[in-house]
Amino acid sequence: QEEVGLRGAQTSATKIRPDVAFALDVGIAHDTPGTEGDEKLGGGPLVVIYDATSIPNRFLRDLVIETAEKLKMPLQFESVERGGTDAGRIHMTGEGVPSISLGIASRYIHSHNSIIDRRDFDATVKLLVAVVKRLDRKTVESFC
Repeated sequence: QEEVGLRGAQTSATKIRPDVAFALDVGIAHDTPGTEGDEKLGGGPLVVIYDATSIPNRFLRDLVIETAEKLKMPLQFESVERGGTDAGRIHMTGEGVPSISLGIASRYIHSHNSIIDRRDFDATVKLLVAVVKRLDRKTVESFC
């Protein structure tokens, strides 16, 4: 229920009580005429550095960036003035949850024929797995 008020994220996070959260979504690719922005297909995973519902935990954000650098993986950074992802509700759950939104640049989001670059999808999965592998207790506790 992300598109209708982030309701599912709130109830799920309340039930699960996560230590860390990753909201996975798509972002708007701005590589077609008439659009403004740097995000493009084939540019690597998107890291949302700001949206209308949340700003990522800076320590988690830095871990994601550092992990991508170790993997020699390009990243794209996105800010969204309107709208948000499930991280907008998850990060406010309980005493707060370190959260970040990652995504894949996509053309024609919210339509029946969105287009992504498979390499971006694969890179996002690889990055997420690598970050999760670095989340030991000490690292997670350092996010607060």
